[in-house]
Amino acid sequence: MDLRQLRYFVAIVEQGSFSKAAEALRVAQPALSQHLRHMEGELGLPLLHRGPRGAVPTEAGERLLAHARTILDQFAAIPDSVRGAGRPVTGDVRIGLPGTVSEILSVPLIEAVRAEHPGIRLRIAEAMSGFILDWLNREAIDLAILYNPASPKGFVLTHVLTEDLCLFAVPGQAPALPEGPVPLPAAAALPLILPGLSHGLRDLVEEAAQRSGVSVAAPVEIDSYARIKELAARGHGYGVLPRVAVEAEIASGRFRAWPLGIPPLKRRIYLAHPAERPLSAAAAAVRGLALGLLRDFVRAGRWTAELAPEAD
Repeated sequence: MDLRQLRYFVAIVEQGSFSKAAEALRVAQPALSQHLRHMEGELGLPLLHRGPRGAVPTEAGERLLAHARTILDQFAAIPDSVRGAGRPVTGDVRIGLPGTVSEILSVPLIEAVRAEHPGIRLRIAEAMSGFILDWLNREAIDLAILYNPASPKGFVLTHVLTEDLCLFAVPGQAPALPEGPVPLPAAAALPLILPGLSHGLRDLVEEAAQRSGVSVAAPVEIDSYARIKELAARGHGYGVLPRVAVEAEIASGRFRAWPLGIPPLKRRIYLAHPAERPLSAAAAAVRGLALGLLRDFVRAGRWTAELAPEAD
């Protein structure tokens, strides 16, 4: 087994098919298939399932994938490490972002990386926080933004900010609510539009409701921040989201918003990477830029949040 075979295997998994991987690598598809057969023969067990969902790693394939990514990242970092400071930073970096964070951070981060480190190829994957945590566990990504991680073991976590959650609805929504924070018992009695159970934001609301001695029965559940806003805009109920996600609609008068809970509910946002895998020079550079941008957004008022004490 060699570096080329590991690179081919990672490409097949990431692209989801042999044909797409062959196109990305500019390698003949039969050659990829032959290399995979050699790897499976050497290891003595199958590494990929081929089915309707494309090429999916087996349990053994998942283990090989984690090792392959670590080896390839470390190999790619050798030139920068040997050359030392002052040389251009190059390499691939994968970062996972939740949807609300991606809306604010993705474009500025891409622009900052291109301006300061044009040799870095940044790949941004957007999903719900639970999926991003799974990618980080499988080392499918190098960096991630996470909300209130329940099991931080195995990660280096940097608390960046604490953001406000809010209740929001169209101005004419009945019953009318007074200004100021809405207690959890009063909010739980409203027609709420929330993500489904096991979603991080829903868990936060459920835990707060239990502490207040009430239960939440949302008539509408949907795991999409954009659709939560759309349903609220159509008058189907009260949405619950981070305030930053609806700041523009609040400013335009499309939504009214209230702090949720007394004291108001908040959630922490962390920048994370695996503890057992050292960051490459490229990943460290992207991490630094992301950290700086997030803090700048809060200082400039683009993000309604409280900055955590600064840490490298």
